Amino acid sequence: MAHRKKQFLSSLAFFALACFLSLAFPVLYPELRAFYAPPEKELPRIYFKVPVLCFHDLDGRGPYSVSRHEFRSYMEKIKEAGVQVISLRELYEAARQNQFFQKPSLVITIDDDYTNIVRVAAPILREYSYPATFFVYIKDIKGSPEEGMSWEDLNRIAGEGFDIQNHSFSHTKLSKPYPGESAERYRNRIIKEIILSGKVLGERVPSFDRFSFAYPMGYHNPQIAEMLKKEGYKVLVTTDSIPLDLRQPFTGTVHRYTIQKKFVKDPEAMFQLQLKYAREQELASP
Repeated sequence: MAHRKKQFLSSLAFFALACFLSLAFPVLYPELRAFYAPPEKELPRIYFKVPVLCFHDLDGRGPYSVSRHEFRSYMEKIKEAGVQVISLRELYEAARQNQFFQKPSLVITIDDDYTNIVRVAAPILREYSYPATFFVYIKDIKGSPEEGMSWEDLNRIAGEGFDIQNHSFSHTKLSKPYPGESAERYRNRIIKEIILSGKVLGERVPSFDRFSFAYPMGYHNPQIAEMLKKEGYKVLVTTDSIPLDLRQPFTGTVHRYTIQKKFVKDPEAMFQLQLKYAREQELASP
């Protein structure tokens, strides 16, 4: 019994000494702190640049096109690179609050009224579960699918979760009058391209809301931007080839990189540059 008591007292003394040393050493010998301090928790990495891709025709022949095989290849490379595809609305919410992403991210948009964007691009996007915004100009939207891209097509892909947004009435340059166009004609044209187009879209595609407007050919000016904001559009989209930097104050304008044959010397190199932008990262603030 005495032996056990002695053993217990020895253990208790050793424990007390260990506690004393653990408290005293940081004060007496701060240079040894690294040897006994617990490792600091590594800060998470954040991704602050979000490129926005823009595609047009998928027939592989026209100047604004890539082939459907190239388009599928791009979608697969996004997956292989570990880059998540987010919606334009998700990007908007993050940008206006200067919130960063925990994963590399990009946005996909598709423009104009090409039939193959709703019957080829949309099914490929569905295969990968990628969201996308379709910017359509409405002048040539058909009454039935047999004639080309139709209102039925747009409502179908809207029902599948894709976002349908405004790209004007007839895809005209909005930034200035045409040569010989009077101020009154220019004003009436702008009203048609901005206001009437939104009204018709709202009537023909019930899910449409005035969230985003893509400037035709990317041309814009401050007066056009102000008019669009008064119409309720929150995101105005250009083709100025600049990734959105979530560290900067959000202005309401989002720039895009066009992946196509015309005006793009090497579409594959342009695409790979976007993946590089998406993967740029830095350590989160402590």
